Amino acid sequence: MLLLAGSVKAQTDTSLSKTTLQEAVIIGIKATQKLPVTYSMLNRKQIEARYYGADIPTLINYTPGINSYSDNGSGIGYSFFRLRGIDQTRINTTVNGIPVNDPENQGVFFNNFADLASSAESIQIQRGVGTSTNGTSAFGGSINLLTKNLSPVSEVKLSTGLGSFGASRVAAEFQSGILSRHFMFYGRYSELKTNGFRQHSGAAIQSYAFSAAYINKRSVLKLNLFGGNAQSELSYLGIDKATYDANNKTNTFINGETDAFKQQFYQLQYTLQLTHSQTLSASAYYVKGNAPKFQFLYPGFWGLGFSYYNMPDAIVGSDTFTAAGDMMSSYRLDQHFRGAFITYNYHSGKLDFTAGLHANSFVSDHFMEINWGSMIPQGVQLQDHKVYFNTGYKKELSGFVKVNFDLTEKLNLFADLQVRTTSFKYSGKDLQIKQDPYKVDPMNWLFVNPKIGARVKLGSTQSVYFMAGMGMREPTRFDYFQDDFATKDTKQNEIKPEQVFNLELGHEINTRTLQSKINLYAMEFTNQIVGLGQVNAFGYQITGNVGKSFRRGLEMDINWMVHKKLHVFLSSSFSNNRIKKLNQHFKSVESSNDSLYLYVDTLVIYKNSPLGFTPSSIQNLGIRYLPLNWLSAELLYRYVGMQYMDNTGNKNISIPAFSFIDLRLAIHLKQWVHLGDPVLSFQMNNLADVKYAPAGSLSGANSIDANGNRGNFPLYIPAAGRNYFVTLAWKF
Repeated sequence: MLLLAGSVKAQTDTSLSKTTLQEAVIIGIKATQKLPVTYSMLNRKQIEARYYGADIPTLINYTPGINSYSDNGSGIGYSFFRLRGIDQTRINTTVNGIPVNDPENQGVFFNNFADLASSAESIQIQRGVGTSTNGTSAFGGSINLLTKNLSPVSEVKLSTGLGSFGASRVAAEFQSGILSRHFMFYGRYSELKTNGFRQHSGAAIQSYAFSAAYINKRSVLKLNLFGGNAQSELSYLGIDKATYDANNKTNTFINGETDAFKQQFYQLQYTLQLTHSQTLSASAYYVKGNAPKFQFLYPGFWGLGFSYYNMPDAIVGSDTFTAAGDMMSSYRLDQHFRGAFITYNYHSGKLDFTAGLHANSFVSDHFMEINWGSMIPQGVQLQDHKVYFNTGYKKELSGFVKVNFDLTEKLNLFADLQVRTTSFKYSGKDLQIKQDPYKVDPMNWLFVNPKIGARVKLGSTQSVYFMAGMGMREPTRFDYFQDDFATKDTKQNEIKPEQVFNLELGHEINTRTLQSKINLYAMEFTNQIVGLGQVNAFGYQITGNVGKSFRRGLEMDINWMVHKKLHVFLSSSFSNNRIKKLNQHFKSVESSNDSLYLYVDTLVIYKNSPLGFTPSSIQNLGIRYLPLNWLSAELLYRYVGMQYMDNTGNKNISIPAFSFIDLRLAIHLKQWVHLGDPVLSFQMNNLADVKYAPAGSLSGANSIDANGNRGNFPLYIPAAGRNYFVTLAWKF
């Protein structure tokens, strides 16, 4: 009773709600209903209904234009997604405004802080260039996650779940409520485990989130901590068709290839309501990333010399061996990421003005060690033996201004301008034997990203919007090196920055029974950096520039309450995705003499060729039925069209279309259990046990013969067949 009384008193002396002040930290990057931006939104209630432990790519899978997959096929562990066919490294992702894309390679590894969805207040998926954000330009789109607002009401929630493939999830979280009129706390700890759908592809992840806030009449000072520790058996390589048909659980990593990664996020944010119409928010953050191991076996038949491993030749008796045998390597990382941003917002009458600054600095040591080898030269001590060592430095400074103006009661105008400068520097270290002789030029980029748009109200429930914007972004470290270290002299202009001009035209309906968003989009690219089908040793796509290309389509996001007990939703995307002219180089056999072959470089020019890994159709249809006030059921159908594995439009190296059905049940036990609010939920994925692969890569020789037959063949990353997960969540 004392806590509740303090809560009531604290709430009466504030001019803006504490929820609004807590969310003001991302006011500069989050889209609102007034803005002419194409986006989908998951609020806390929707997240709680959909989330069962499979990571964020699975959670957002039923929003338009998303295609997700996981390495081990289960959705728990390493999981990834594409938006409008654009891979995750080119989608800007933030948590509380903190950019979580690795600054060098732009990867996002949700498993490093798995179960963050349990602590999510909202997840916003912007498609297209959207509004200006922190970090790299939102090239294909952006994912903005806000962690839970601290509540004036105390609460404890316990969750436990079990599922197929040895999957389990245990989580405990609490809200302290308001204490001594000023203090609020939130905390969560989770453990997730799975053996994986594929053989020896398990994962064990521990994660946490903690927030503490001091609230005053017009301000909130908040500390956010979140992160995790993930240990995974590697399974990021696909399997060929024959293996897939015989046993799609097969994993080609059979030598104990595993990794471990730790990532911790620290954020201090302050929001001040200057006046009734002005708000100032500032945030400083530090992210620590560490890879204790990434075990990868280099087989002896590759013929790599001891010098590659920074070792002298092996001498056994009178024999000298220059070629090493099997070597189990361990890639290592030590990363430090520091940054801060400040946002000012003025809202009065017809005008909404926002301006912000963001700066960060990133340092990452990359090195490799040897765990064991079939033959180690005399005198080499494996402990702390470095195969190579290099450091990447990335710095960024950006600023934006946004104006939203109600020209009339029905016409709203929007303008957004971001200026961003960033730099990259590489420093290689010469070791005792292995040298780093290559020069990598220091790189600097300056980008200006403008956006304009308008929204027109058509009565009280409908509106149309239009937006035109430009996004530019720099290549990644992997785009330049295709490896973890420089393999040649590297100049900045070898790979060009990519640029997109984005047009969005949408129509929206918002009534008590119908929420409908339908939009057309055109994304016109210059020097788009695309995957070529193959992957490197780390599972990253080998990439390259293409000249002119486009992604154009239609998206629908519709929720219809047919009856208070029956809801229907449709999430659809239809697209046409093409490269106007593609110059593809192959090796071909010109002549042969017994076992001696002469290979020549062959250039094949493709015109209007389809972009790889971009299905032209993704369809989601769902029915939610609430027959009783304590029971809800959802049936979800999903279809994903064929995906080419490269950009040449060859159906022989493609991923077939697939479809499946998921089932969700939720039973509220409160009417039988008069303690707290227990909910039992049941998730059945792939109800019909369909065999399919949502992703893959190319293997074989990059060659072509006189008849146009390719030397490449597809590798498939399979998804699980029928599987389930049962969760009991109990709020007190």
